[in-house]
Amino acid sequence: MDYRIGIDIGTTSTKAVLYDENLTVKDSAIQAYPTFRKEKNMAEQDPKMIVHAVLSVLKTLVDDCEEIKSMIKTVSFSSAMHSVMLIDQKGNPLTPLYTWADNRSNETLQKTLKNENLDWIYKRTGTPLHSMSPFSKVLWLKQNNPSMLHKAVKIIGVKEYITYLFTGEWKIDYSIASATGLFNLEQLKWDEDVLRFIGINSDMLSNPVDTNYIFEKHIKKTYFEAGLSLKTRIVIGASDGCLANLGLGAIGQNEVAMTMGTSGAIRMVTDRIILDPEGRTFCYYLKKDKWVVGGAVNNGGNTFEWLADIFSLDYEKMNSLAENIQPGSDGLLFYPYLNGERAPLWDSSFRAHFVGVDIIHSKGHFIRALMEGVLLNLFEVLDILETIGGNAEAIKVTGGFLHSPLWKQMTADVFGKQIIISNQFESSCLGAVLIEENQTEKLKYVDTMKEVIEPIKGHTEAYQSLVTLYKELSEPIKEMHRIREIHAGN
Repeated sequence: MDYRIGIDIGTTSTKAVLYDENLTVKDSAIQAYPTFRKEKNMAEQDPKMIVHAVLSVLKTLVDDCEEIKSMIKTVSFSSAMHSVMLIDQKGNPLTPLYTWADNRSNETLQKTLKNENLDWIYKRTGTPLHSMSPFSKVLWLKQNNPSMLHKAVKIIGVKEYITYLFTGEWKIDYSIASATGLFNLEQLKWDEDVLRFIGINSDMLSNPVDTNYIFEKHIKKTYFEAGLSLKTRIVIGASDGCLANLGLGAIGQNEVAMTMGTSGAIRMVTDRIILDPEGRTFCYYLKKDKWVVGGAVNNGGNTFEWLADIFSLDYEKMNSLAENIQPGSDGLLFYPYLNGERAPLWDSSFRAHFVGVDIIHSKGHFIRALMEGVLLNLFEVLDILETIGGNAEAIKVTGGFLHSPLWKQMTADVFGKQIIISNQFESSCLGAVLIEENQTEKLKYVDTMKEVIEPIKGHTEAYQSLVTLYKELSEPIKEMHRIREIHAGN
């Protein structure tokens, strides 16, 4: 029997899952690491800690299943997008890892946008112009740390660093590359005009390859530290969001996947490149003739955690209080931009708002309004997605918010659609294994459905009017934000 490992290098932890040849989960492991936020908008990680986490979860799986070590055919990788680190000529990090959540490049980006029309970059790369992207981070490094950028021989993301340690090859998959803002979607290569604009050459970037690429070389030392047999081959894989769709089985026409943990995202797989005329959605590569169109939001479960901390309540009590409030929270609305926002605003400087606060509002109102606000924001993203890509018949969901029965039902009610809960607890890990050549066909034999939730008609009708109000009030909130920015600039 052949075994495979799917490994997901996430923002807060690295997860690894061991599958048998029928894609049945045999074992799993997880290792967390911190994000350092010593100053405003900072989100850095120590690459050595991430390397340790990757080696640790792999060794845990292998040690737990020593008898099958030689039968592990491949290790396939998923990782978070948009990370950046600089590498010296010896292959060592010159900088920390700047994650997607590091927004310090926003000021540099906004100044650049005032002086330049950069719509052409989105049209070529499919990556919205935002501080999350490597495009913006390189601009920021060039302005704020040019000497360090000058020392660097490579500009890479976290997965490239990990696979380099296993293989000695600097490769980047088309999926991660397509999320950099530097990669031409149609040509599937680095866009020379974009690179010229930010002042780097393609030699500083890894060589792009398809998502089913299998590395030819191996570094014995790293294999030994991970407990792997030298017979095991490394598959480069793709980005976590794209692979989540694959792992959830949401790759057919009109199938949409939603994930919500700390942040959230809604994605649809298409057979062609689809861009939003207003640049509000991303388009990333999954595999040959498959593209993932969608939008990611900064604010999901993190908002619930924030309010729970303020109220000094546990999650069970928070949910209990919210259950006693009617849909619509008696007129209280929440715009969940605690950490700025990606889709649909793509502006790191936006901040959250409670609107319509009344003397009658209790803790329960604020909790429910917060939960509704997160979903209403995601509904705006879905609305854009359906406009450019077609209507969604059902939504396959995964993420930590599913621990709340109220939030699950609320999702179906706000979206007015059937919600399918997946039984794949690490969909990106499964997607990483499926991306391997000849493995995707096995998805038809994998039961990914755990639970189906139907919308409650009365609740959906209440939320339909709330959606209209939410959209109408979002415009004056945006205008208020612009005025605030003007005064802040003075």
